[in-house]
Formats: sequence, structure tokens, C-alpha cells
Amino acid sequence: MTVSADGGRRSSWLERVLRQRPAKQEAIRRERFENVMARARAVAEADPLGLSSLVRLIAVPLQARATTSLVFQPAHGARSAYDLSDFFGSLLARVTAEGLTADEVGVCLTKARYRLRLGRDPILAVPWSESSLTNAITNIGHSRCMGEWRADFNHKVELLLPFGLALVHGGNHSLAAGITNAEGTVVAEKVTDLSPLYTHVRYDGVSMIRTHDGHRLWQPVDEELGILFEIGRLMVEHGVRYDAQVATDNDSNSDESGESFPICYRVLVDGQDTGYSLSGSGATRALLQVGIQPGSAEARSIIIDGAAFTHRNRAGEDRRVVLEHYGRRPLVDDLKRVTQLSMYGND
Repeated sequence: MTVSADGGRRSSWLERVLRQRPAKQEAIRRERFENVMARARAVAEADPLGLSSLVRLIAVPLQARATTSLVFQPAHGARSAYDLSDFFGSLLARVTAEGLTADEVGVCLTKARYRLRLGRDPILAVPWSESSLTNAITNIGHSRCMGEWRADFNHKVELLLPFGLALVHGGNHSLAAGITNAEGTVVAEKVTDLSPLYTHVRYDGVSMIRTHDGHRLWQPVDEELGILFEIGRLMVEHGVRYDAQVATDNDSNSDESGESFPICYRVLVDGQDTGYSLSGSGATRALLQVGIQPGSAEARSIIIDGAAFTHRNRAGEDRRVVLEHYGRRPLVDDLKRVTQLSMYGND
């Protein structure tokens, strides 16, 4: 601070720069947020199911920072594990006019369980012990002495819906090895639905804002958390959730395989063979488009027992579809393409 000729105080150049820097950083962060959300709205308009892929895209740098936090820091320099406080500032943050906290508004789905793929789904494993991480990445994985990655009772993962980010509450080091090697699956036996929070909280590109009074609750250190939260709002608006596979009643973290179903399915429409097969992901997509959740009893009856379901083509006509496990056929990933290429022409 300097003093002017008339005795008044005048801000120094450095002080002005320091004051301007946060404002510039906030402007950059808001611009990045608006860019992402513009793309998210475009994806949702084209096909809301694509929002799950956008979630994975946005979560990539966040997951990388979590997994490598210990590697790039000196001893004891790794960040702590992620939880809801990273979104809202505190688990006790009051988000409603009645004083309910974020933790109280979110709903724990006690009967929901999902199987996550370590090489695909956004799981925030945060290793904290140098010796444990070294042991995990040295010994766990294909061709390593402990073999390919497998889940066990030590792995505790919480899935946040609707946007599908997974928090780790146990097994961070071995999960980090599995994520790095893109090996294995883990069952998220705790599932929290944050959808009720959208009435009370929004992210403006910089901070989490309490809707009823405009109070700034918290500026997330990781901007991806706020962005993912708002992509989740779009998911709710369009009636979709993150496309993690529903775990069967018998699935657990001691299972050796997360693959329950064949990889391709012959397609019969109104009893006639189309001559094409759907890939496993194509079958999953076809079921999601008619509101059937992968891994549910109804889905299993269709892709294991051969039960029929109804697909509406572009002409608005309902068609009876049966999927049968088969190989050695032209393989496509979209039921609409099957109907276009087969007996119904360009419907």
C-alpha cells in the first residue's frame, strides 16, 4: 500500500493484480463450465443415454488426479479420500430452508447394487500409503505374481447417482492398481441418489449455490465435481441415469467374473430372423431405450431365457423383438440399424 500526495491510501500494482487474479480464474472456470454444459445439452438432445459417456469423459482428469496424488507428492502428501464434503463443503452443510443437510437429503438406495468396471467407470481411488501402492502395482495384474485383479471383501465402493461417480471407502491401493491396468470389476454395495438435492442446490461454474437464498455453500476444489453434478441434473430431466450394470442378487466382491451374459444376440423381429446380431452393449442399449434396466429380472428373462420385448420403430409401429445368443453374424451395436437394414427398409 502506498500513500498519495494528499495523504490518502492507494493500492499498489501488486495488490491490484492479486485482487484481479481470483476474478480472472473464476471467469475462466465459468467459461469452461458453460462449454461443457453446452455439449451436454447437445448430447442430451441427440440421445440422453450418451450422457453416461460424457460423464466418463469429464471424470478422466479427476480420476487421474485422485489415483496419482501419492505418486506426485512427497511422503504423506497425498490428498484424503473423496466424500460428499468435496461437493458441498461439509457433510453437515445445510441445503434446505428447513435446515436439512446434504447428507440427509440424499437417499441411500438400500436394495440397489451395481457392478462397476475398473477400466471404464469413474472410480475415485486415492492411495495414501507408499508401501501399499508399491506392493499393489508391483504384484497385482496380468502376468504379475498375484495374478489378475479380483475384488474381495476389503473393497468398499459408494456409487453416486444419477451421474455415476464412485467414491472409495476401502481398498484404495489395490483399486488403483486395477484402474491402472483396466482389469476387474467391483460391486458398489452402497448407492446414494443425489437427485433430491437438485431442488435445493445448483453449481454456477464456480460454487455450489443454495437455491432458496442464493447462499454460496462451497467452491469445489475440483471443478469436475460441480460439472458432473449438473450433468446429473440433465440426466434427471431426461429420465436416465449412469449406465452402470445392475448387479444380480448373487453378485458380490468375491465373484471372479462380472460378465453375466453372452456377447452377441441374434435378432428376431415379429418372429422373423433379421440376419443380424446385436453386440452385448447393443442389447443393453436396446433394453435401456424401452426402460428395462440391465441386470434386472426382466432383462435376464430377455437375454437369457429368450423372452420378447416391444420395440417401436421410426414409423411408430410396435414390433415384437426376441434376442437369442448367437455368433458368426454381421455384428451391429444399435437395434435401429437392424430394422433399417432388414425387412423394414428405411423406417
